[in-house]
Amino acid sequence: MALLYRFVKLHDRASSHVFTFVVTKSVTRDLERDVTSKEFSCGHQRWAITFSRTDKVLGVYLVWRSTSDAMRVYVDFTFTLLNREHFSANEAFSGKQVKFTTECPAQGNRNYIPVNDLYGRNFTDPNGEFQLELSMGHVRTVFDTEFRVPQSLFGHALPTRHPHASKPQQGTKLETTYFTFGGFDWNLALYPHGTKDIHSSGDGRVSVYLNRCTGFDHQCRVRYSVVLGDGDRRIDSGIVDDVSDSDGKSYGWHPRARINDLIYKSVVRVHLEMLLANTLSEVISSFVLQHPSAAPGPAGGVVPAPAVTQCYDRDKQAWSIKSDCHSDTVRLHMVYKDIHNVPRNHLRYVCWTAYLLRFHGKTGVVEPVPLPGAPFSHYYAQENSDEGIIMETDIGVKELREPGCPYLTDKGQLRVQVEWEESYLLFQASYHKYDDVSRLHNQQMRREITALQAENYSLERQLFSYQKSIAYAHSRGTYSDDLATPDGRGEDDDDDDRYFEERAYSLGDRSLSTDTEYA
Repeated sequence: MALLYRFVKLHDRASSHVFTFVVTKSVTRDLERDVTSKEFSCGHQRWAITFSRTDKVLGVYLVWRSTSDAMRVYVDFTFTLLNREHFSANEAFSGKQVKFTTECPAQGNRNYIPVNDLYGRNFTDPNGEFQLELSMGHVRTVFDTEFRVPQSLFGHALPTRHPHASKPQQGTKLETTYFTFGGFDWNLALYPHGTKDIHSSGDGRVSVYLNRCTGFDHQCRVRYSVVLGDGDRRIDSGIVDDVSDSDGKSYGWHPRARINDLIYKSVVRVHLEMLLANTLSEVISSFVLQHPSAAPGPAGGVVPAPAVTQCYDRDKQAWSIKSDCHSDTVRLHMVYKDIHNVPRNHLRYVCWTAYLLRFHGKTGVVEPVPLPGAPFSHYYAQENSDEGIIMETDIGVKELREPGCPYLTDKGQLRVQVEWEESYLLFQASYHKYDDVSRLHNQQMRREITALQAENYSLERQLFSYQKSIAYAHSRGTYSDDLATPDGRGEDDDDDDRYFEERAYSLGDRSLSTDTEYA
């Protein structure tokens, strides 16, 4: 099967991603083994799709590749076979919040479509190839475990107010097992009596840290939520925005609770939901102070040094950022230095957000200020060099010349931070960012048409039910508006449901249609 062929991100509530695969005829010919695609990422997890052949029927599954014990992933997905004549003849099935676990990492439909229908219903081209579209959205990653708290953590059994009672040792740590998210290994550490960290209260209250155990080449921006305890002994962190430094350490979460408030039968239950994990690169653009007697310009003005700073993304690809102060506002010129490394006949899609770091003198806090127009994205094909992208800012050049500018360090340096969000290697280099517009419109129109069809289908069911109720009433010589049930169906409509069977399949934890089977 071909590589990932096309990709477009739909910026809606579910942050849907649409992937299109070109499937070769080897999928329908090979009866001995399943055919699996190369891996791709979505929702900070690794995935693949696989095809199966049973009794001349083609099945397809979505496979979770980055499995971890005690972790569950929920995702909305839709598989769509694209018909070459008309979109109304597409063959699709979907699932809402389908659960993937280590024990069951593959979900799909083994009776998707008869192989003969691929040819008879015009899904394939003359070479026997066809296109399969996968839409994924609302990916949720949940990790459930527990901390077992030994009695030895509390010293002797004497009350803590007793003069001879031993005090709990600060810095004692409990850790969970490892799990994978965003391409890194993580674990959660609980300090029952706090730590000596400046962010910890140090008064015996618990502290929780999310530790990154791999990938120390970069800092990493993380977003997560933690629930400790159960029932009445339950505290919720809400959404925590944190930064994992180059050593894998974070600022942590420090609730106003003590370990005794969370324990039940020597156990503290943990519910962790991971939301985001993006690597960070930080570069420094040097500036020099111009002497009053130097070249024309305001006294003590600031002009950019000619040096160009370099950084690397998480795929170890080189980029350069150069500051430009030759206009009214500061601009940043970002260039992909390793563009010659993109494989032939492929595209590399990269999405990132750039920030200027602003220092608050009173609080000592460094705040990242996103650039206007972020996030930025671009498709890169193999070239000898990259012309680069100009990223505008709201920072005026005059503002840099003012004493104590919060965007400059004591050495007159401008700090820029890049958050690497997405990177995909796509098949075929004949695609452009402007093609995303038509793909986006295509998806939007198909969704609206599907919603209208569902609404029309529901109205037809209600009309049929009312007509049947009226006919039933006339056959008995009576008529009443109350013969129909509140949902518009008669009491004995069950026998006629066969006339209104839906073609869409539903995958989920609670219900499963007769035509859909899990892996």
